[in-house]
Amino acid sequence: MSNSTDRSWTFSSFLKLGIFVAAVGYIPLQLYIIFGPRDGNPIGLGLLFVVGMFAGLSVIGIGVIRMLWQTFKHRRS
Repeated sequence: MSNSTDRSWTFSSFLKLGIFVAAVGYIPLQLYIIFGPRDGNPIGLGLLFVVGMFAGLSVIGIGVIRMLWQTFKHRRS
């Protein structure tokens, strides 16, 4: 990888993207709970929540692994 790629995708970038993806999965369900009908059954929104959280945590996990890889790689140099 080039140096410009290493600098552009830092751990904070992965963290921000992961939190954003998780929030996009969570916010519709929360809004439905707050403003939706009391007897509703938001199965689709629940599935979106599960998939969004999994995807967001996966992105954060990739960022952590990448940060650890770079830390150990630079320690040897």
